[in-house]
Amino acid sequence: MKRNAILLTALSLSLGLAVPAAAPLAAYAESSIPQAAGTTIDAVTTVFAGGSVPISGTTNAAEVIIKVISPDSTILFFDIVKAADGRYSASFQLSGNAAAGSSYQIIAGQGTDVSTKTFTVASNGNGIPAAPPANTDEPPTPDGVTTVHFELSDVAAAANGVATLDASEVASAKSDIRIPASVMQTIEDNSFRILLPNGTVTLPKEVLNALSVLAGSDKEASLSLQFSSLTSSEAASAVVKLGDAGAGLTPQGQVIELTLGIAFKDGSVKKLSSFTKPVTLQLQLAASADARLTGIYYLSDLGGVEYIGGTLKGNTLTAEIGHFSQYGVFSYTKKFADVPTTHWAADVIEELTAKHVVQGISTDSFGPKAKVTRAEFVTMLVRALGLKATSTAPFTDVNADSWYADATAAAYENDITSGTSAGKFEPNKPITREEMALMITRVYEKQHGQATSGSAADIDAFQDKNAISSWAKEAVEAAVHAGLLVGSDHLFSPRSNTTRAEAAQALYNLLFRA
Repeated sequence: MKRNAILLTALSLSLGLAVPAAAPLAAYAESSIPQAAGTTIDAVTTVFAGGSVPISGTTNAAEVIIKVISPDSTILFFDIVKAADGRYSASFQLSGNAAAGSSYQIIAGQGTDVSTKTFTVASNGNGIPAAPPANTDEPPTPDGVTTVHFELSDVAAAANGVATLDASEVASAKSDIRIPASVMQTIEDNSFRILLPNGTVTLPKEVLNALSVLAGSDKEASLSLQFSSLTSSEAASAVVKLGDAGAGLTPQGQVIELTLGIAFKDGSVKKLSSFTKPVTLQLQLAASADARLTGIYYLSDLGGVEYIGGTLKGNTLTAEIGHFSQYGVFSYTKKFADVPTTHWAADVIEELTAKHVVQGISTDSFGPKAKVTRAEFVTMLVRALGLKATSTAPFTDVNADSWYADATAAAYENDITSGTSAGKFEPNKPITREEMALMITRVYEKQHGQATSGSAADIDAFQDKNAISSWAKEAVEAAVHAGLLVGSDHLFSPRSNTTRAEAAQALYNLLFRA
C-alpha cells in the first residue's frame, strides 16, 4: 500500500485545498487494481467535530479506494485500503473546526463500481460543535500541510545502491511525508531516494546516519520530509520580492520548499539544518523552457538568490545541495549593449552569462573586445567547474585578500596552473592564447581522464606555427585537435592577448563541445 492515509489539518479544512474532488478516483479508475462488484458503505453514526469518523463496508475487490469530500468540494481524506473476508475499513479524525450541520460525502470503490454516503456533523445540543478529544493519533501539522504516512514495506529494495520510496502520487501541494525512522537501518549503506510529485530527493547514507542520531532512542520516531510546491503566480511573486537580485529571472519549472528532520511520538519535529554530504535534488523543466538559459536557483529567506546550476538530462535538472530551503527552476536573461544579436559570440556570451560563468564589466557592458587578465580567466574557469580552494596559493604576487585569491588557489590545487616563474602568477597580465591553451587542455585531460592527443599536423596550416613557444606547443596541438581553439586567416596568434569574447568561446567549447 503506497500510503495509509492523508489527513488535513483544521486550517486546511477551513481554507480548503485547491484539489479537484474527482481527481483521485479518476487517477485510479484505469489502474491495474481488480474492479470490485457491489461495494457498499456502512452507515456512519453520530460524528462530532474533532471526533473519529469510521468508514467501512463490503466489497469483492482486494483493495478499495476511499475519499471524503468536504462541504467546499475539496478532498478531506484519501486512502487505498486492503479488504479482508469481503470487508474493508478505515478511519480519520474530523477537524475541530467542522461546523455543526455541515455534510460530508464518502466515496468508496473503484472504476465504475462506486458507492457514496453522506454524514452530517452533530452538535452538542446548542449548535456548538463538540470539543476535539484531548489526545489524537495524529499530532498537529503546520498550517495547510497534509501528513502522509508510509510503511517500511513501501520502500523498494535497493538497486544500484539506492533504495526508493515512491511518493509521487501525493495529492496535496503541501505535504509532510513520514516513514518510520528505522528505515535508516533497513536500507543499510544504501542511499534513499524519495520520488515527489514535483521532483526527486536522494539522501546519501551520511545524511541518513545524521537523521538516525537525531532520532535517538525514540522507536516510534519518523523520518519527516516536508515539501511545499509554489504555484506559478507564487513563484513569480517570489522573484519580484528579490528586487534587483531577481532581475532577469523567470520561473521555468517547479519551485519547491523542502524541510528534512525527525518527527517524534510527542508531535515535536527536529530539523536537520545542514548536510555532511550533499543531497541530490532533481527538478523538471517546463516544456517551453530554454534549457540553455535555465538552471536551479536557491532562494534564501533573507531575500537573496544563489545559482546552483545542475546537469541537464532530458527535461530533468540534477544538482547537489548542502541544505534544504526553497529551490526552483529559473531562466536568466541578461542583455549587454555592446553584444548585439549579430555579434559572432552573442549566443555563447548569453548562455555563459545565464550559467553565471562570465559576467559583464559593468551593468550594461560585456566588453567583448577587452583583454582578459590571467586572474580573470582563472576565475572564469574555476567558476565554470565549481571548484573550491582548501588552502592559499603559493604565489608571492597573489594577496590573500584579493578578489581572485580563492580562484587562483583552486586552480593551483587542481593543477590548472603552476604560475609563470619564480613563484609568481602575474594575475594582472593579459593572458595569451597559448597560455589559455595550456590551462584548458589541463582541464580537458581531467574531464576525459586521459592525456590530450594532438600532433604537428593539427597546427600545420597555421603560418605562424613556429611562433608557438616550445612549452606550449603540445597544448596548442591538443587544443586545436579537440576543437577547443581555432585560428583565423591561417594564423593561431599564440602570443596575442585573448579578448573576453574569445575567452568566452574557449570556455564554451571546453564545457559543452569537448
